[in-house]
Amino acid sequence: MKEKEIAFIGKITAGVTHEVNNVLASIREISGLLSDILSITSAESFPRKEKFQTSIQKIQNQEKRGVKLISRLNKFAHLPDVSSTEIDLNELIEHLIFLTERFGRIKNIELHTQPAGQSVKVITNPFDLQMALFNCIEYFLKNLDAGGKVFINPNNNKDEIFINIFAEGDFINISQLFDDSIAEELIVLGEITKSLNVVTEYDSSKLSIKLTLPIKK
Repeated sequence: MKEKEIAFIGKITAGVTHEVNNVLASIREISGLLSDILSITSAESFPRKEKFQTSIQKIQNQEKRGVKLISRLNKFAHLPDVSSTEIDLNELIEHLIFLTERFGRIKNIELHTQPAGQSVKVITNPFDLQMALFNCIEYFLKNLDAGGKVFINPNNNKDEIFINIFAEGDFINISQLFDDSIAEELIVLGEITKSLNVVTEYDSSKLSIKLTLPIKK
């Protein structure tokens, strides 16, 4: 039932994103038409022409930003479509950072991805893996002081594929760092990683969480 509920939410979200794209397309066409009309008018016949041009440019910039946001949301909505598939960790993490950076801005904490030098591909459940990474981000956002930074770095070698999530900055309560018996985000993280057969390691000295993914041939 849980999988059906997630799929339902994803399907509705994907449908709505398509409709919002239609709205943005209309805004793009109307603003373009207004811009064309202004281009053939003189400053004398339209005293506030420059102000209108500036306003139209702002509308067009926001339309482009909206298209990008909706495109990423649509991609996220389709994650539950498959329970297991091959993904590129660099792309998955870059996508997640884009969707979650607002949560960091609210707390004045920067979110960054440090992509591997080459493609890091793994077969896993993309929705569950993003949820696991999001819980790591939420944990750091909740416990870092303003001005901190969070980094996500995927990597691999001959023996393992792993993701390091680490922080820079001051923690609110360093004595309880990575206490997964009381932190809801870490409890949820443990449940997800168990279902994914992912090994979780905490390192207080490096302020990091390491997720080691199983290699499937």
